[in-house]
Amino acid sequence: MGKAGKIIIAVIIVILVSTGIAFGVIYHKITQDNIKDKYTLTDPDDGITLTAIKGSLFGKEFDISEKQLNTYFNKKFCTQSDGSNSGVDHIMVYFHEDEPCEVYAHAFHKGFGFAIRCKADFTVDEDDNIVKLSLTDAVVGELELSQSTLNNVLEKILHDNKKVRYIDEYGSNVEFTANYTIEIPNTSGINLGIEEASAKDSALTVKTNSLTGEALKAGMEYVTSKEGKEAISGLIENVKNNVKDKISDWLSR
Repeated sequence: MGKAGKIIIAVIIVILVSTGIAFGVIYHKITQDNIKDKYTLTDPDDGITLTAIKGSLFGKEFDISEKQLNTYFNKKFCTQSDGSNSGVDHIMVYFHEDEPCEVYAHAFHKGFGFAIRCKADFTVDEDDNIVKLSLTDAVVGELELSQSTLNNVLEKILHDNKKVRYIDEYGSNVEFTANYTIEIPNTSGINLGIEEASAKDSALTVKTNSLTGEALKAGMEYVTSKEGKEAISGLIENVKNNVKDKISDWLSR
């Protein structure tokens, strides 16, 4: 083998070794998990439903605590890995006034788990009750991600998620529908949806549609249903019989 051939082989070896080292460094960084205490919910609070119902009575603003929101997020949006799916199994959001939220999560893709942290700004679509999150400054393990790489990560881990959607547009955006339905027989139920939201330290100030208006709508649906008509007819008949009995009793005295 000539001198030129040896030089070429040496260059190839150097490139391969350098590439292997680079991949090793990247793999080491993305497999680091130093934020488990940040993304793990340790003190759940299931009071968000009652808080929302009480606060929504007249459609005025009310506060939901960070603890209540994170309990809700973990129950609604998190799934468990089965070795072949993708998703998020732990998530915590920390709210700050006049600053982006901090998001900490543990995600998985085909059996491989990794810790993620990023910042998020959010907007609310009043008509559709859709919350859109714009994510920035993302870090997987200890590796900082470019926005394009973050887009690829979001697309993969949210591919199977039917509740949180990755939006394929400029920026790293996800969205979800923020509403809750109280089921009532023979009606479409009482629907509560977020119309406005603003962050404050360790809480979220929200405004929903009026629970009073939703309750009236559900009441009208019930009284016009077959079961409702039968119930009202029976109630009227009972009242008539009671009145007749009282009149008969009075006349017999």
